[in-house]
Amino acid sequence: MKQDAVTLAQLAARLERAIHADVGLQGLQTLLYGWKMKYHIINDHTITSRRQQEGEAYLTFFEALHFSRYCGYDLTHD
Repeated sequence: MKQDAVTLAQLAARLERAIHADVGLQGLQTLLYGWKMKYHIINDHTITSRRQQEGEAYLTFFEALHFSRYCGYDLTHD
């Protein structure tokens, strides 16, 4: 996995802390779907490939930064 990558589990945990509510991976997947459909930066195949190759699904730092802007919360840092 890339050194500056942010796993989907990390993103979900950071989002939960930011909004003080249970989101889980299911809620994160819903947000990711909207982001992917709107901006076409990444697709499901890329995330699936990363999960298969690296053992965990993740976004690169720049993808996570763009996704954070979409969500309205900084999810790039703890």
